[in-house]
Amino acid sequence: MVHAALRNDWAEARELARRWSCLFEANFWESNPAPVKTILALMGRCTNHVRLPLVPPTDATRVRLERWPVNSGW
Repeated sequence: MVHAALRNDWAEARELARRWSCLFEANFWESNPAPVKTILALMGRCTNHVRLPLVPPTDATRVRLERWPVNSGW
């Protein structure tokens, strides 16, 4: 998205922003960054292990992340 904006390709930047906006929103479902780590783990980009002071997301948030519509596009 940033690279597209730097190229003045605003159509692509807006499309990427729309495509990933639901993931941006998911970052605020809890007050800790666990949703980010969970999303990255679901994408296969890292493990889902967290160290204190971080804690895993609640079960409810984990289920929401697994069911989130964009999940099929990851």
